[in-house]
Order: sequence, then C-alpha cells, then structure tokens
Amino acid sequence: MEEDRHEPSGSSPQDNRGGVGGGCSVQNHLASSGGSLSSSLAEDELFEPVSLRDLDLVAAPSPRSDPALVSTRPPGSDDFNRSYAPLSPPADASVSPPVEMAGDLPRSPSDEGSTGNFDSYLSPVASPPKPRAKPATSDVPPDIVHLVDSAIMGRAEGLEKLKSVVSVGSGDDVIGVSRSIVDALLTTMGGVEGLDEIDGSRDAVWNPPTVMLSSRAAVVATEIIPWLPCEWDSLTYMSPRTRMAKGLLLILRACTRNRTMCSAAGLLRALLQSAEKINSVDHNSWDGKWLFQCIQVLAGHSLSTIDLHRWLGLIKKSVSTDLAVPLLLALEKAMGSREAMGPAYTFEFDGESSGLLGPGDSRWPFYNGYGFATWIYIESFSDTLNTATAAAAIAAAAAAKSGKSSAMSAAAAASVLAGEGTAHMPRLFSFLSSDNQGVEAYFHGQFLVVECGSGKGRKASLHFTHAFKPQCWYFVGLEHSYKQSLLGKAESELRLYVDGNLYESRPFEFPRISKPLAFCCIGTNPPPTMAGLQRRRRQCPLFAEMGPVYIFKEPIGPEKMCRLASRGGDALPCFGNAAGLLWMGMNDHARSMAKECFALDADISGSLHLLYHPKLLNGRYCQDASPSGSAGIHRRPAEVLGQVYVASRLRPAEALWALAYGGPMSLLPMTVSNVEKEGQEPILGDFALSLVTTSLSAHIFRIISIAIQHPGNNEELCRTRAPELLSRILLHLLQSLSKMELGKQHVSSAEELVTAIVSLCHCQRYDQKLKVHLFRTLLLDLKLWSRCNYGLQKKLLSSLSDMVFTEASVMREANALQMLLDGCRSCYWVVKEKDSVDTFSPNGTSRPIGEMNALIDELLVVIELLVGAAPPSLAGDDVRCLIGFMIDCPQPNQVCS
Repeated sequence: MEEDRHEPSGSSPQDNRGGVGGGCSVQNHLASSGGSLSSSLAEDELFEPVSLRDLDLVAAPSPRSDPALVSTRPPGSDDFNRSYAPLSPPADASVSPPVEMAGDLPRSPSDEGSTGNFDSYLSPVASPPKPRAKPATSDVPPDIVHLVDSAIMGRAEGLEKLKSVVSVGSGDDVIGVSRSIVDALLTTMGGVEGLDEIDGSRDAVWNPPTVMLSSRAAVVATEIIPWLPCEWDSLTYMSPRTRMAKGLLLILRACTRNRTMCSAAGLLRALLQSAEKINSVDHNSWDGKWLFQCIQVLAGHSLSTIDLHRWLGLIKKSVSTDLAVPLLLALEKAMGSREAMGPAYTFEFDGESSGLLGPGDSRWPFYNGYGFATWIYIESFSDTLNTATAAAAIAAAAAAKSGKSSAMSAAAAASVLAGEGTAHMPRLFSFLSSDNQGVEAYFHGQFLVVECGSGKGRKASLHFTHAFKPQCWYFVGLEHSYKQSLLGKAESELRLYVDGNLYESRPFEFPRISKPLAFCCIGTNPPPTMAGLQRRRRQCPLFAEMGPVYIFKEPIGPEKMCRLASRGGDALPCFGNAAGLLWMGMNDHARSMAKECFALDADISGSLHLLYHPKLLNGRYCQDASPSGSAGIHRRPAEVLGQVYVASRLRPAEALWALAYGGPMSLLPMTVSNVEKEGQEPILGDFALSLVTTSLSAHIFRIISIAIQHPGNNEELCRTRAPELLSRILLHLLQSLSKMELGKQHVSSAEELVTAIVSLCHCQRYDQKLKVHLFRTLLLDLKLWSRCNYGLQKKLLSSLSDMVFTEASVMREANALQMLLDGCRSCYWVVKEKDSVDTFSPNGTSRPIGEMNALIDELLVVIELLVGAAPPSLAGDDVRCLIGFMIDCPQPNQVCS
C-alpha cells in the first residue's frame, strides 16, 4: 500500500543559540552522528526542497492549540538563563494542512507490525475531515524537521537515524538537538499547552482541551524516549526525555479523542517497550513517573487483551527489578479509572461543529411534558474564566431562589445577563420550532441551564445548582412535567437527575409553542445557516462524549430513571414480541440482570419517543431504536452535523476476563516466589524475590476486587473456587511476612494487604453465597492471621468491627459469632490446648501477654457488636454460644468481659 505523504512541519530561521539553535553545532552533530538527510531526501524525492524562505511560512494557531515553549539548555551551560521564543507561530502565517487530521478515526490494522499511518484509516462516520493547520516548529532546523517527518512516515531508517542523533555524543550539542527533536514531535502532534508550567498552576477553565493532529508522531516520540538524554532533571529544568514523556501525558489527558487515536495506533505497546528498554539500560538514573502515567491513562481508556498479555509478561520478566511495582500500580489505577466507568460505545462531539439532528414532530410540545436522559463525559465547559465566573454567579442566584443560599448572591447574576447571546454555552439539547421557540438545555460554565422560549420573544430560564466536573462520567436526566387540573390551573415542574438520583426539582413554566418541532438537535443548537435561526447567537456545540440518548414524550419518574442509570449505557434496548426472551444465564445474577433489563424496556416503551445508540451510527445517520423506529412504523434517523465519531473501548476489567481461564485469578502466580516440585504448594524462596512478590500481593488483591465488578470475572471466581485458593495464597503470604524481618518501609505494605483483603470481600455485590464464603475463609478465620504481628491483627479486628453493621446479613450467614469465639479459643487463650495456635510466632516462643489481652479486648468489642445487632429471633442462639464459651474459658478476664 502506498504510504500517505506527510507534509513536513514548518520552521523558521535559527539564531545561533548553542545547542538549541539551528546553526553549525546542529549541522555538525547531525553530520557526526550520520543523521544528515540533506542529500538523501533530495534523492529519494520524499520531500519538496526546503529553503529558509519557505520556512518563514508557518501555521496559524488553532483556537484549541497552543504549542509548547522551547525550554532552555541544561544547568551549567553558558547561556542557560537566556530566554527563548515560544513555539507559538505568528497569527498571519499559514501552511498547507497535514494529511493526518484531528478528525480521523483510526481502525486497528490487520497486521500488528505494520508501520503505516494509523490515522489515515477512515471513520465509520463519513464526515468530511475539517482541515486544521499544524502549529509551526520555530527554532527547529530543517534537517531535524525532515528527519522527524521521515520517521513519522514509517521509514525504519528514519527512526534509526533519529535514535542515533539523540544518543551519539555528549554535551550541549546532543542536548540541544534532542530538545529540538522533542519540540518538533510535540508540535507535529498539535502542540502542548502548559508543558513548562508547574503542575496545577493553570486552571482547566483557561485551557480548553486540544485534539491532536498525529498519533503516529506520538508513537515515534515514545519509541525514541529511551535514547533521549535524561541528565540534570530538577524542579526548574526538564531533560529532553522528561519533557517528551510529560508532553505525551498532557496530550493523552487533554481529551478522549487523543486517547482513541493513540490507542488505535498502538501507542500502549510502544510505551511498554520503552519502559522495558529504559529498565534494561539505565533504570536507576531516571524517574519514569511520567511514562507510567502515560501507560495508566491510555490503558484506562481502552486495553486490548494482547496489550494486557504483553503488560503482564513484562511485569513477570522484571519482577526482580524496580519496574514491576510501578507497572502493576499503573494497571491497578487503570482498572479503577473514571473513564472506565462510562459506556463502551459513545458519540464523540468535537466542540466545533458536531452534533445530531433528529426529526421534527407536529405533536410538539407533548401534552404531558417530556424527558431526556443520557450518559455524558464533558471535555470542556467554557472558553474563558469570565464565562465560568458568570455561571457561578447565576447558579448562586438560582440557589437563593430555591432557598439553598443567601439572597445576596442574586445581585451578582444581573451583571452577566448582558451579552448573553454571544457567550459560549454548549448545548446538551436544543428542541426548537421554525420561529426559534422551544426548549434548550445548555451548560453555562459548570452549571446546567434550561431555557424555554415562547411566543412574542418571551423567554424563561432555570439555573440548576449542581456543579458538574469536567472529564467525569455522569448520567444526566431531565424531566419537565405538565399537569392541568379540571379547573384549568396548570402545574409544571422541572427535575434534574444526576447518576440516577433526583438532585433538584423546581417549578418551571411549560413552554407554550404554536408551531411544530422543526429542529431536534443533540449536542448542539441549530447552525446559523438553518432557516435563518440564531441570527444573534452563535452555534454552541458540546465538546464531550455522549452515550445512548433517550428522549421521552412524557416524564417517566424517579424510579425508572434510577433503574435506567443503574443498567448503564452499554445496553441496547429491544422491543417487540420477541424481545426479552430469557437467555441461558450462567448464574442467578446473570439471569436477574436479563429479567430486569426486559422489565425496564417494557416499562419505558410506552413513553419512549426517540432512542439513538452509538452502535447504530452508520455513515451520516443514526437509526432510531425506539419501539416505533425498531418496528419500522416510522423511519426517524438522526443526521450527523459536522463530524461525529464513535469511540469504542475495551475496558481493562473486560480484557482481564478475556485474557485467560480464571480471569483475575490468573494474576495470583505473581504473588508466589517459589513452589514445591511435587505438591506445587507455595513455599518461601529467595528472600529478595519473596520480598517483591509480597509487595505485589496487595496490588493484585485490589485489582481482583475491582475486576469482580464485571459479571464475567465474578463468574470466574465461582468457577475456580476462589475462596479456597485465595485463602491458601493468603496463608503463604502471611507466613512469609512473619518469617521475614521487614523494615518500616515494608510494614505499610503488610497493612495494605489487610486493607486489600477487606476490600475484596466487601466489593462482592453480585453473588451473596460467594461473598459469605469469602468472609468465612479470608476474614473470620483467626487462625489464618494468628502468626502476623500485633499491628496487622489489630487492624483486621478493627475492620471487622466497622463491618458489623454495613455487612450484618453477611456476617450472620457466615456464623461470625461462633467463628470468632472459636478463633479466640485457638489463638488467644493463655492456657494452651492441643489445637492451640502459636500466636505471633511460628517457632513456639513465649507469647506477649499484654498484646494478647489487647487483641482479646478488640475481639470482644466485635462480639459485643454482633450480639447487639442480632434480631430478637436469633438472640437465643447467640446466648448459647456465649455460655458455651464461658464454661470452657480458663481466662477470668475473658469471662468477665
């Protein structure tokens, strides 16, 4: 396949600045490292000839893009304190747009080893790509620009020359060339805003997220990270390697579109390979936190089974080094990332021109009201700080009217009403007639506003007081009810639901509209070109991800809204005679989920007007999945406005389930340092290796506790008899901890293990029997924990006392009272019996009586709480257990307690 031609980044003439400039030092370094491309590029005819006159034509800055600033030379160089011009191009410059646009939705190539341009694959949505100018690479020599572009095009020799240029030599020359290459790559990706600023010094409201231009450039940048210099890192200076890794992290964090493009381009594989290379060469000389955060952020978006297998293989290979723990920690954080909580398929609105346009309806407004529900992940709310300040003032005024705040804040709202028509207020939806009457819901800053326009220019708005956060998943529901009594008095109310809960309910006048619904816009308002609308107001599209969109022709109520939010955005409802047939579920939870899904679809089918699901987006249209649409009674597809993409992701928990038999249980071998050859029982092996595997165990148990929220992983735990297996592994870990003399830095790891075990038992929500079994084998068996030190046992008993009321039914089913009394007899009696356990010591040494009595006091508190929380019908059984214990107990203080 012929490769797409990649236009080189623009450059400007260089002034002589030592290593950073494009003078003789850069040319000499390129020549000495074998990286000069002046002749080879002309011969290969890959690029047009570049002259200094051509380099003066640079790109105009994008409204969502501020390129990175060129940093200074490392400390110790002669002109370290000299200030350098930023990479920001002049406003009147221009350049031909690159082949790779921000709007391309990459698809996974058939060959993993392909080095083609991943971003050249077209989106399933046939939206025309919107050209976007690439920021200029000022202060970057032309030879470096050509070298970078050659590597981005996929030429292996170009990438190798790039590596040799940044790794051969030493001193200011190689530092300057490396920094120029880093800046060229970052600019090719679209620029990075705030790269040279202190973390957290700039508010997200000031910096709207930027969509990257080239994901292939990100892959090239990742591949050269191990070869970049990493010396002289400090609070005020970043080495080229740190600058490259931090720039990648900021680009990945900027918006979901960037993560989608990089995930399809195979960036996660390149990140893992770079981490392995750095660990094998100079793992002690560089802090790789930025690189690990890149891995975490990208994997939290989407993680394939192949990448997860490679990830775990790298952890296994590096278990004896310092790389294993941060890699496993990154996997743990990716499993619990906020982005993984959203739907698997989402609409991507770019905030520039995108949206969905649904069909009109002559019955508008609906007689009983309307409802709207969706899942939303907002990338950015507003353009400036002034908009956010104004929104906060209006929300304060609205809170004053509802009695939630002081009335003095109402005066602040008046100052922002002027110029309302030109402020950037992205639309959640816009239902308007041909004469601009209807209902709109938009974000003013972080606050949701509903505005109704009736005849004669009358408008009314309601400002909700819930402050939405950027880059967080929300289920948002709006209901506007309208009831008219027999006497002609009408009652209308507007309700806001957040994550299934009714957050706010306020009286609000129902719109009186004489004309039918003409524009049903989702994620935007009608563009100014539509029927002469919005003459005084600009189009305000939403920069966000959005899951399935439900539009109801009447309110459905809090109970159905809560059920809809609990089901999640992955479900594609089915209606009709064949819908809801019970499938062969593997367990009770799966069957109950199918029944609940069928019941909810049946309950909302009569009220559902339109349903647009991202899975159904095909070309420029998204089919309606409502009962009338799916049955073919009415054909009401939504048309794509601008560029709308569908983001599909594989959550880390799903990848772990698909990885191997047992799902998350396949991670347990990493907690064992050695096994017996015959019985395959875990044993204590090499001290250093045992120390590492023990430190990994808390992370692994936490990963399992997160993974079992996925029904498939939960089923794997039942199939593999997880309670018995986990109990055996835990016994080995606790014995290893008791035999190893740990320092203070490892005591916290042991305490984290207790917390992870408690979390694992507590997070089980789907299978009550499995949860009871986990409590019995992991928490209530005191013999298992008896050889631990005093601090761990005290922490366990304290955790049990906290769960007496939160997990009362589970503790009762697990027969917690009798198990704890038996454990007290075996572990904490001073007078030993034949089945007593040597508490605190595997060697049978004397027991510290003071610590034992303190643990007995903690245990008796748990027992007292259990007896007090028992229902009256079970009080007799508890009393018999206590009497039996006191009769046999040889320790008077226990009997008295």
